[in-house]
Amino acid sequence: MGQTSDLYGKILGPSGDPLPYAQVNVLETTFASITDMDGNFHINNIPSGKYEISATYLGYNADVINITLEGDEPFKLNITMNADVTELDGVTVYGEFTKGQAKSLNEQKNAVSIKNIVSSEQFSTMPDRNGAEALQRIPGISIVRNRGEGQNIQIRGMASEYNQVQMNGTPMPGGEDSRGAALDFMSADIMESIEIKKTLTPDMDGGAIGGAVNFTLKDAPSEFTLRAITSGGKNFHADPFNDGWGLGQQNHSLYVGNRFFKDKLGVYATGSYYLTNRGTVLQEYTLNDDDQLTRKRWNDYDVRRERYGYNVGMDYKFDDNNIIRASYNSNFFNDDRRRGRTNFNYKYDLETPDAPVASFTEDRETQTRAKRTMTDMFGVGGEHRFKSGLKLDYKATRIKTVIDEPDGTQYYFSRTLGTHHFDNMSPWDLDGTMALEPDNMLEMNKPVRIDTKENTELDHSFTINASQPFRFLGETSTISAGYKLWHKDKVNNARRATMDNLEPIYLAPGQFYRRDLRFTDAEFGDLPLGSPKENYEVKNQNYQADEIINSGYLMGDIQWTSKFNTLIGARIEATRNSYKFHEYDENTGDYVRTLSDNSSYINVLPSINAVYRFNEKNMLKAAVAQGLSRPSFTALIPREVIDDENFTKRLSNPDLQPAISTNFDLIFERYTDNMGYFTFGVFAKFLENQIYTSKNFVEENGQIWEITRPENGESSHLYGFEVAYSKNLRDLNVPMLKWINLMANYTYTLSEQELEDGRKVVMGNSPRDMANFILTYDNPKNGLMIAVAGNYRGPLLIDVADRQDRDVYFTSQFHLDISASYKVNNQFSVFTQMNNLTNQMEIETYGNPANDHLLHQTEQYGPTVTVGLKFEL
Repeated sequence: MGQTSDLYGKILGPSGDPLPYAQVNVLETTFASITDMDGNFHINNIPSGKYEISATYLGYNADVINITLEGDEPFKLNITMNADVTELDGVTVYGEFTKGQAKSLNEQKNAVSIKNIVSSEQFSTMPDRNGAEALQRIPGISIVRNRGEGQNIQIRGMASEYNQVQMNGTPMPGGEDSRGAALDFMSADIMESIEIKKTLTPDMDGGAIGGAVNFTLKDAPSEFTLRAITSGGKNFHADPFNDGWGLGQQNHSLYVGNRFFKDKLGVYATGSYYLTNRGTVLQEYTLNDDDQLTRKRWNDYDVRRERYGYNVGMDYKFDDNNIIRASYNSNFFNDDRRRGRTNFNYKYDLETPDAPVASFTEDRETQTRAKRTMTDMFGVGGEHRFKSGLKLDYKATRIKTVIDEPDGTQYYFSRTLGTHHFDNMSPWDLDGTMALEPDNMLEMNKPVRIDTKENTELDHSFTINASQPFRFLGETSTISAGYKLWHKDKVNNARRATMDNLEPIYLAPGQFYRRDLRFTDAEFGDLPLGSPKENYEVKNQNYQADEIINSGYLMGDIQWTSKFNTLIGARIEATRNSYKFHEYDENTGDYVRTLSDNSSYINVLPSINAVYRFNEKNMLKAAVAQGLSRPSFTALIPREVIDDENFTKRLSNPDLQPAISTNFDLIFERYTDNMGYFTFGVFAKFLENQIYTSKNFVEENGQIWEITRPENGESSHLYGFEVAYSKNLRDLNVPMLKWINLMANYTYTLSEQELEDGRKVVMGNSPRDMANFILTYDNPKNGLMIAVAGNYRGPLLIDVADRQDRDVYFTSQFHLDISASYKVNNQFSVFTQMNNLTNQMEIETYGNPANDHLLHQTEQYGPTVTVGLKFEL
């Protein structure tokens, strides 16, 4: 054999930024490579000789460089590419949004699997406030909001517990009772990119039936970088009593990084702070079997949300083939809530058809609560490439999440009212601002309650992967293998104290009692209350849980021809769960006993992804894979969580089995030089043992209780298609349209699950219709960027009852958001962002999403507007 050389280097844009996922080819041969996230490429064992090296990147002019490889010495080649759009001072440039779109499309195009990418340039210029909202623009993704902000995601109709959320490739804890991670704590300002994997590959965790979302945090830059953003604004939400925290909001972030010691050491630090004051009026309706309203609940919420966090890290490059990394990330989310709740309770003479209200009581309850969520993540790892082409990477991670709710305070008042009020109004029309019978005072009728909760998750993981390229059928293929250990400890504790009033305490009609006063406030001691009764453990809310997952995989990335490529292999996951459940007496709080149990199971999950490239810009991708969804910890612990404030009972189910899904995907992708694209895909998922939540209503002592329990369905399936289109209007050769880009996508899903009683319903939290449109104007000549974005999500089934007309649906929603920025000079930009301009009402209904007359719940959050300043150096 003759001598061979290795070719390596970096592909850069006109400003020196690395271009990830660029295609590098040795022309007239089958040697090729794709650049990594830092723009680096490696091609091993090229025979000595003269070659032409081409670099291609969507939206950029192709480059061809002549080189000569001699001997066995590695050859380093850096290529700078120019954008195919416009020139400013002799340099070809893109606007920020368009530059980010180029990064995203190149990675999506060159992947064997089916995925979408959102770059920092894209979500930083869109009107999105957190990680969930940045994802809602992607085909097949919809979000669930909490207090008007994006919190959880559904991928292709699969609810959050069927998807996996990662930070820098490490799965994030699921929070209190679910495996579905909330994304509202994730600030968009500290993220570099978001990767959405819609098909499973052997190197992915198997618990991602719907898909996996990986948030990549900002890393060390290639040169000194300083970026600061500050903004403020207003929320236009409901505040009937005007006693909350106001309407303001603010957002600030800072990023700084540099390289030292001849670019070997890279360091960076980034931080962000977000504060918003939000409020709403939430109305809930409970019906009896005759569709009569038995309770109307009117809630006035004032919420103060504060998010802040930082991320620091370093990397050290020993040489071009060896690098180690370390990072520490900390996020804090403070959610303070003041709630004034009014319960209007109605009873009827059920022996009389269409009977009027026979008795009528009013309860008023005040709750003050502070919720503190802290997530710390520390990770170390490295990547090493050897002469043979062997690549080794490894990572160890520790994540700790603590959710603390200290000293939540609740006051209860009640009175009886006359039924004559319904001579002129409907029971549906009453609200908490009404002061009926002004001389009829409400009296404190229950002890003041002080609740403390704490939930802690501690995750440790270690991952190691190895990959070796080899020549097969005249092409370069790769064989990979890896191992992962995942260990999770979860502890939940809840305590309660009560205080009786020493003398009668009265409340005026139409008011709420001391919404600003918590147990820890000094003024609390002035209330005529007795000493707190001894704290006791709340029944059935104290447990310890442990999970260990050992997994390994073998995967081949086989390039059969220059056009046909497969990613084939299997993953094996061995899961072991154990728990300790501490039982306490419901009345005395005395310890009774500790129950313990464990379970284990092994899953083998094969998968194949394939792509056939008709040419460089047209391709067909397909995938078949198996995945699983494990039950949540709390679903398995044999307990009954009773909430006598909301009249709910939450039951567990120790017999739950993990859901197993077989997924099929097929998608056609077409890309154009001007970064336009058209994709059309179909998908199907077939689930066994799908987990859903059953809901029943039971009357006990004249009070209707809501009882929920997780169940395994008999089977379920989901079919769907998604279509996405993007076009840059410069193709029309109309000067005024040159900088306008149109993007639109639509996803349709049709799902069905069979319940234990044989009834068939759609899958929970699975919208049938999802659609987006985005219109952008991105002109690098005048520095102006405008984005108009609309998002539609169809109805969702959120609770399954024992009869169809008591199933609960979330009705459809449409949100319109607008953002604009203006680049004053190379350092300063100003921007504005407007969200929820449609002032969308959030509505839940019984039985059918079209049944507006059978309301279950309504709430509404107004629009928000912010303006800000950005500085870059």
